[in-house]
Amino acid sequence: MCATSYPGRADRAPHHPRYPAGRAGPFHLIRHTALTGILCHGPQCAGEATYVLLDDWLPTTGRFRWEEDAALAELARRCLAAHAPATSEDFAAWSGLPVTWARRAWKLLAGSGVITEYGGLTMLAGRMEELPGPSDTPDVRMLPAYDNYLIGYRTREVSVPAVHEARVWSGGGLIRSTVIADGLAIATWSRGSGSRSIQVDAFEPVPPQIEQGIDMEKEAVVGFLRPTA
Repeated sequence: MCATSYPGRADRAPHHPRYPAGRAGPFHLIRHTALTGILCHGPQCAGEATYVLLDDWLPTTGRFRWEEDAALAELARRCLAAHAPATSEDFAAWSGLPVTWARRAWKLLAGSGVITEYGGLTMLAGRMEELPGPSDTPDVRMLPAYDNYLIGYRTREVSVPAVHEARVWSGGGLIRSTVIADGLAIATWSRGSGSRSIQVDAFEPVPPQIEQGIDMEKEAVVGFLRPTA
């Protein structure tokens, strides 16, 4: 794998006359080739990021199954499968498509009976029965930086209290790793110097039940990061 991939190190990265050499040049070139469907991330090699040719890495799909309106509706359906309940504006923000296209996708899905309304938002019709009931135990999750839950919607109000937004989106395009309790951000977290060190920075004092959930999530993260060899 390593022999056939493009190592991430700047001194071995590909070059192009449109992109200046130096620290930023290889990054912009790799980004350009990824956006144009030439490269994608490959396996790590000796702790370094690598890049592989997309055609070599992904299986051949042949002719696309969806085109035009069918493709638009399928993309919207997949967005709702991952992010519902949501709005057409959320779909536009998530996909980068114009809002007019997003609204058209919603009409296509509504016309085929795929979606249903849920408190002013939209869900896939078949998912209503899967909604969990009330629970006395808070649902605590430790999300990685740039998690889809934090960037998959037009606004942040459903995931991060406005007063704490700057602690999650700290500037410069950085989105920090976050602790979520019942869908709402309550803290950020980071790895310490040791492999078993997880540091949590709570926005406010944390109730014992949530503290217990955080401890369980810490153990899960440490277990995931522990070397298997």
